[in-house]
Parts: sequence; C-alpha cells; structure tokens
Amino acid sequence: MKKAFQYLIRWSINLALIAALLLAAAAWLPGLFHMKAYVVKSSSMEPAIMPGSVIYVSPYREEETVSPGDIVSFQTGDAKVTHRVVAVDLESGTATTKGDANQVCDSQPITFDAIEGKVRFHIPAIGYLLLR
Repeated sequence: MKKAFQYLIRWSINLALIAALLLAAAAWLPGLFHMKAYVVKSSSMEPAIMPGSVIYVSPYREEETVSPGDIVSFQTGDAKVTHRVVAVDLESGTATTKGDANQVCDSQPITFDAIEGKVRFHIPAIGYLLLR
C-alpha cells in the first residue's frame, strides 16, 4: 500500500510539472516564431474560436494577401479584436470584418495596415489558466 501511495504521489508531481511546462511553452514559445499569443475573452468568434482559447497571430508573409475567410487581429480603440475577413476592397486597401457569432459586420472596414496579423492556430481552454 505504501509503494502504491508513493507511486501515485510521484506520478502526480510529474503530471503537474509536465502541465506547467506545456503552459509555459504555450505562452512563450510563439515568440521564437515571430508570433504573438492572445487569450480570447469574448464569444464573438464562436464556434470557431471559443472564449478562453489562446490564439497565435503572425504577420502576413510577403506572398500572402488578405483574403475573405482569414481570421485577423487588429486594434480598435483600446481593444484588440479578432474577427473573420468577409470582404476585401483592393482599391481602397480595406477589409470588412465580422465575428462569426455576430449578426452584422463590423461598423467600419479596416485598412490592411491596421491588421496586426493572421490567426495561424489556436488552443482551446488553456487561456483560462493563463489569465491574470
């Protein structure tokens, strides 16, 4: 019985260490790949990206263009917004965006220069552990 308890304790400690390392990697590793990590706090992109997810955003590559369907992050006022591009106007260099869960498009198109980058991938739920 004593050996089983020691095994359980050792296994629990190892599991906690692995979880801590994974959280640290999720938070800091993207910087090595020129990405920024953000925790999603609103439900505007449900069901594609749920609140509490961590999104990883990187600038568009030279050969990439802003296209409908892209999920982009941009600054509006004091808030960082992540929405899907629904239309692109190449003449004016703007994109119309909309949250997947929103009924209407965002009130103003954003310029391509205002787009911080494209969401490359996300990890659901771990953002709740990273929130301060």
